[in-house]
Amino acid sequence: MNDQTWNVQKIRQEIYDARTKLFVVAKVLEAGSVKIGEQQEWALVVRPLLKDILTYVDKIQGFLEEKPS
Repeated sequence: MNDQTWNVQKIRQEIYDARTKLFVVAKVLEAGSVKIGEQQEWALVVRPLLKDILTYVDKIQGFLEEKPS
């Protein structure tokens, strides 16, 4: 990411882009056009990504559940 000012529109676009990319990866794997067993480098990239997603899901949910003071 670059040093552009973060605003609601930029954050929304980043979330949209990330969601789209995750969807594409899931659909490619579902379609079977890339087989993890034959492409071990995918597993090396996807596993840490999934771990990060799970970590950040908990953090983001925590922020969403906070009540304004």
